[in-house]
Amino acid sequence: MQKNPSPRILITAGPTAEDIDPVRFICNRSTGRMGVEVALAVKQAGGLPRLILGPTHLNPPDGIETIRVRSAADMHREVVAGLAWADGLVMTAAVADYTPAEPLTAKLKKSDGDLVLRLKRTVDILADVKTRPERAGMVVVGFSLDVDMNLDEGRRKLREKNLDLIVVNTVSSFGSGRETAAILSRDGGRELGDIDKSALATHLVAMMGSLLHWE
Repeated sequence: MQKNPSPRILITAGPTAEDIDPVRFICNRSTGRMGVEVALAVKQAGGLPRLILGPTHLNPPDGIETIRVRSAADMHREVVAGLAWADGLVMTAAVADYTPAEPLTAKLKKSDGDLVLRLKRTVDILADVKTRPERAGMVVVGFSLDVDMNLDEGRRKLREKNLDLIVVNTVSSFGSGRETAAILSRDGGRELGDIDKSALATHLVAMMGSLLHWE
């Protein structure tokens, strides 16, 4: 099998922000650090990373192509645009599942009563990717986050979203430099336990390298 010396890896990272009005938005506590570590690990291994980074305080790493996005729709658009370029996709981003159905162009005024906010489903990016012709030949990695380690849910997502690898982790990773994680593959995988995010990224990139015949 011919080796691929410098595979191109598309990486999503961070949260998305879904606007309610020009002042308020829905977001989550993802910092984007895991995705940044994956981008650094790809570069250190000789690959070509492209980072799609949601709204976060983190600065993009020097020497790594970075596309800043805000919403789930923005992230979906940039992932689709990058598929033809990429040999691999790593979706570390905590993309919002729902977004306001009718975002306002003016600031919402408070009133004495309760507020009911109607939300609509965002596009499931990985589910969309699996239907696209560019998916053929790519290595696609997802992340499955839960309060506790849920390997069964990880295996379900691995199968239903046609992933090559999935990282199962817990919410304790938010705002931390460490993860409680496992990397699942179609033929098994490995439980890593409590691990530094940079070390997890190195393990993940090594497993991707085997699938991509990476030098």
